Amino acid sequence: MEQSSNTPQEKIDFFLLTAHELRTSLSAMKWVFKMLTDGDYGSLSPEQQSVIEQAAQANDKMVTLLNNTMTAIKNDGVITYAKLPVHLPFFIAEIIKEFTSESIQKHITLTYHQSPTPLIVMGDEARLRIAIHNVIENAIKYSPANTEVNVALTSDEHNAILTVQDHGIGIPKDQLPHLFERFFRAGNSTETGTGVGLYATKLMVEQQGGTIAMQSQEYIGSIVTITLPLFQ
Repeated sequence: MEQSSNTPQEKIDFFLLTAHELRTSLSAMKWVFKMLTDGDYGSLSPEQQSVIEQAAQANDKMVTLLNNTMTAIKNDGVITYAKLPVHLPFFIAEIIKEFTSESIQKHITLTYHQSPTPLIVMGDEARLRIAIHNVIENAIKYSPANTEVNVALTSDEHNAILTVQDHGIGIPKDQLPHLFERFFRAGNSTETGTGVGLYATKLMVEQQGGTIAMQSQEYIGSIVTITLPLFQ
């Protein structure tokens, strides 16, 4: 098989160019959503208003994701993070809701086992949202229909512990050491992607004092574990 001659820098440049063009299109969509919700094209029913507002929120989050990923790649992980209290049980529940429609369409059961205690971490809420969103999105994306994705939030004495378990395609054993490398994509994946999602997620988690790890078996599934230091 012919090998690609692209250098790492050429791949970086290609991604940044593509991301910039995508961000431009998403920004244009933002104004269309605003005009619709403002009634510029006529009145909307409450249901239509709700659907468009959800689409606009998803669009905003995608722009944020692109901006943060581009920043991480340009600066090789040198990013300034805010440090504010984040109530994790409620915060994660909000993110779970974003995947309700997608999981139903894919016939995947998405469950959330919420910590009964009010776990608080000090972190950058926007980037924490992106990191957790990436992990849950991957779990759903790489899972076949009629399976489960289980999200659980627990804690030990010092850390909040978030696990996301799927029963998807898994990762071949020999490729596990490369999971969080920039531009890495598993050889058994048939989905499209840039190979920067887990890399960017790892950067965002570690810059906030946390850790991320994955256990995976091909054809059985994966468990991603994120730990974040508790605010005490």
